[in-house]
Amino acid sequence: MANDLRTFSIDEARSIALAAQGFATPRPKVGTVDVGDFERVVRMLNIVQIDSINVLVRAQYMPFFSRLGAYPLEMLHRYAYETRNVFEYGVHVASFVPMDHLPMIRHRMAEWQPWRQWAEVMSEHPGIAKATTDEIEHRGPLEVADIDNKGDRYGRHWSTSTAKLVLETSLHQGVLAVSDRLRSARRYDLFERVVPPEILSVPSLSRIEAHREMMRLAIRSLGIGTVGDCADYYRIKRTEASAAISHLIKSGEVERVSVEGVKSEMFAVTGVEAPRNSLDACAIVSPFDPVAWFRDRLEWLFDFEYRIEIYTPAKKRKYGYYVLPFLMGNRFVARVDLKADRKASVLRVPSAFLEAGCDEEVVAGNLATELRLMADWLGMDRIVIGRRGPLTRPLRAAVKSV
Repeated sequence: MANDLRTFSIDEARSIALAAQGFATPRPKVGTVDVGDFERVVRMLNIVQIDSINVLVRAQYMPFFSRLGAYPLEMLHRYAYETRNVFEYGVHVASFVPMDHLPMIRHRMAEWQPWRQWAEVMSEHPGIAKATTDEIEHRGPLEVADIDNKGDRYGRHWSTSTAKLVLETSLHQGVLAVSDRLRSARRYDLFERVVPPEILSVPSLSRIEAHREMMRLAIRSLGIGTVGDCADYYRIKRTEASAAISHLIKSGEVERVSVEGVKSEMFAVTGVEAPRNSLDACAIVSPFDPVAWFRDRLEWLFDFEYRIEIYTPAKKRKYGYYVLPFLMGNRFVARVDLKADRKASVLRVPSAFLEAGCDEEVVAGNLATELRLMADWLGMDRIVIGRRGPLTRPLRAAVKSV
C-alpha cells in the first residue's frame, strides 16, 4: 500500500508547508497592508499565538510582520478587539482564532475543569465568582486591577489574587471572554457581550465533530504533516487526532502521502501539489509562530534544531536570550538574538549564527534588509550588531549598506 502513496521530496514537502503557512504569497507594498491582508493570514494559520514577552515585540504581532512586512501595530488591536474578527481563547495556548470558529471550541469550555489549586480557592470563597461576574455586568469590561474585591494572594511557587483565578476560570468556562487588552493586561467582559449574536446562535459542535474540523484546519494550515504535527496544532491527544484524520481520509478530504527519507506516516489535503516555482520567502520568524511551534516538526521537515533559551541560565545559552529563526527560500538559514531597546531607539542584535551549508554573504545581505524593515516597523532609529556568533561580522557590514 505504501508504494501507492504519492511521494514528495523533502524540498517539495518544505515548499508545500511554507506555502500553506502563507510564505509563498508576495508581501503587499509597504504602507498598503489592510484588513483583507490580516484576514488572509488568519485564515491560512487559523491560530495566532498570544504571548506577553516583549523583549522584541509581543508574539501575536510577529506572524503578520513575517508574512506582510511592516504594518501599523494598532491595526491588530482594531482587527481583534474593535471589529471582533477573532476570539481570544486557549486553543493552542492563549491564541486568537477566527470568531466563526467559536462553535468548534465551545466543547472545551463545557468540559474545562479548574486546576486543583483553583478549585480550592473557589471552594474557600463560594460567593466570589458570582460577585465578580456581577461587578463586570454592572461596570463593564474590567481588568484584574479594576476588581473591587481581589481576595487573598494565593500560591506558594507563584502568587496571584483570588480575583485573577476567578476571572481566568470564568474565561476558560465561557462565562467571561476577553473584551480587549490594555497594554498586555486582559480586560474581561460577559461572554455574550463579546461574541456577536450571529455567532452565539450557531450550535456548538460535539467533541468528535470539533476534532474532525480541527484536523481539517490543521492539515490545511500545515500543508503536510504527521499525526503528531496535526495533534499539536490544536493540542489534542494523538489518538483523537488519528481518529479524526481517518474520518477525513474516508470522506476523501485528506490523503496519506510520503516524504522521501522520512519514515513517519504523512497526511495532506487531497490533491495537494508542490509549488511549481521555488519559494522566494525571506522572513524573521517568531519562536511562537505556527511554522516553528512544534520542535519535532522543525527537525524532521527543516533539519533545524531549535530551542528557545529564555529560561536557560545565561552561561548555558548556546545562541542567546530571545533567538528567532531566519527563513530564506524553503530553509531556515540562520538564527538571531534580537532586542528592541526602546529607550535608546535601537534594534540590538547581540548574536547571529549561520546554519551549515548556507552562503554567508547572501544570508547576511537578506537578513540585513529584514532587520532594517523590522527596525522601521518598530520605530527604532538604529541597528546595533553585537559580536557573538560568526554571522555578526558579515551582518554588521551588510547592515551598513541598507
